[in-house]
Amino acid sequence: MIKVAIVVQRYGKDVVGGAETLARDVAERLNAGGCDVTVFTTTAKDYITWKPHYPEGESILKGVLIQRFDVERERDIESFNAYSQRFFAANPEDRDEEDWIVRQGPYCPRLIDAIASRQDDYDIFIFFTYLYFTTVEGQKAIHKPIILFPTAHDELPIHMNLMRPVFSRPDALLFLTGAEMEMVKRFFNPPNLMELARTGLDIRSGIDEGLFRKNYLEFLPYIVYAGRIERGKGLEIAFNAYRELRKERLLDFVLLGKQLMDIPDIDGLRYLGYVSEEEKLSAFKGAVCSVQPSPLESLSITTLESFSQHTPVLVNRQSEVLLEHIRIS
Repeated sequence: MIKVAIVVQRYGKDVVGGAETLARDVAERLNAGGCDVTVFTTTAKDYITWKPHYPEGESILKGVLIQRFDVERERDIESFNAYSQRFFAANPEDRDEEDWIVRQGPYCPRLIDAIASRQDDYDIFIFFTYLYFTTVEGQKAIHKPIILFPTAHDELPIHMNLMRPVFSRPDALLFLTGAEMEMVKRFFNPPNLMELARTGLDIRSGIDEGLFRKNYLEFLPYIVYAGRIERGKGLEIAFNAYRELRKERLLDFVLLGKQLMDIPDIDGLRYLGYVSEEEKLSAFKGAVCSVQPSPLESLSITTLESFSQHTPVLVNRQSEVLLEHIRIS
């Protein structure tokens, strides 16, 4: 039996995030396929603060053994963002990149110690997301074979010098889109195996488009955004465009997901928070179109979910990943 260790910054059935959802899907499928899987992660549910949420220690979710460790340094996001702004504006030779990755977090040295001391119990390690302390420092501690799902996009941290070994050390890098793979090849030219693995979702047929409208709306047609509602997702420009559109068309703009930024007071802009999976797919099916305005994506599950319900998606052309989805569709 192949013994697999998965290292990811957060893990849980109620953890929202593309890389984290992918990690759980891979863990559960490997486990169902006969592998012995252990997930090494933190007790955090929220990537903004890294505050403890889950109990520390061992637990099991859908047959997968989970080892959780408390984060030793929580994060104040406003202070961190101000620090990052100064950091990336400075001369690269004057920057303390190790300090940045500790502040970025999740700073969890006991997790690193655990995988280092127990690595001979496993045949292979799979790391998720290049961006975090758990991957940057975790890979350094491992001499066994490593696979990395980088879930990368072109942002300031990927250009730091300490990221070079993150992309050169793994024995294989697996990518979710061709655009992501080509970007990493262009930036790092990794010496080892690079594979376009992609990912997918279960296509659900028979979704009732009237379910969402019955529960949440009245009569107007609508467009929909589903995902984290936060700065950096391109929503500001979408809100401004909708404000002008609404002057000429009676069309609602529905927001689904966790609110992490202020939402402007615009007639027809409706924040509904979390809905069930069935209601989300119903929302996609009944929409005029869905919107994905983020310039930085390594996949975008919600785009695929919209496609699964035969609903077109309006995307940000600055994202090569989203353009790839549109072209392939």
